[in-house]
Amino acid sequence: MPEETTAKKFEVSPSVAILVSGVLIAGAILFVNMHPAQPAVADAGTQLPTSANVPAPNAGDHIIGSLSAPIVLVEYSDFQCPYCQMVYPTLKQLVSESNGQIAWVYREFPLTSIHPQAQPAALAAECISHELGNDAFWKFADTIFADQTKMSPAYYAQLAAQLGADPTTFSKCVSSAQYQSVLDQGTQEAESNGGNGTPFTVIVGGGTQVPVVGAQPIANFESVINAIKARQ
Repeated sequence: MPEETTAKKFEVSPSVAILVSGVLIAGAILFVNMHPAQPAVADAGTQLPTSANVPAPNAGDHIIGSLSAPIVLVEYSDFQCPYCQMVYPTLKQLVSESNGQIAWVYREFPLTSIHPQAQPAALAAECISHELGNDAFWKFADTIFADQTKMSPAYYAQLAAQLGADPTTFSKCVSSAQYQSVLDQGTQEAESNGGNGTPFTVIVGGGTQVPVVGAQPIANFESVINAIKARQ
């Protein structure tokens, strides 16, 4: 279950086992990338906080699915993170196969200390979203996660134009970092809930919020979702 992370650590409550015991911890190994060239290994049980308290999904979020879905995956992500690229199709599959029972929210969490293109890409995505809407945001995300090797400001401008953005408006938006506050908010939300790397996904449902750290297999997400449903 790889995750791109900074060097920060957070405390773990023993009560985490109440909901996710036997789901994510038993026999699981979390590969934590402390530096792109030097992966380290840690027990998954030491990486999961008990619960989270992130803001509820709202109409201003980037979302696939309905806000009224009983389960919402709130993902804090980084466009340049290779593990975010790995989990992207997993979350898309969960939503597409749920018959409207699962929605997916994307929030910005650029790891600027290790990913030079994380912030420029996030700013470009926000500018595209605010000019062209939710669908355009997800088309941009689809394209970036399909091939992260092309990431550059010139490429973002090219994609924005292809999606229908006004080149002048887009350029001014990006150069002024008009939506930096959105990036800062996402980062603060993730970090205050124990997120020290990406992807950091909080599964929300029935008044319960359970963090899932890293690019875990779809079966692990499904197990947590089923555990939450059982408590509803």
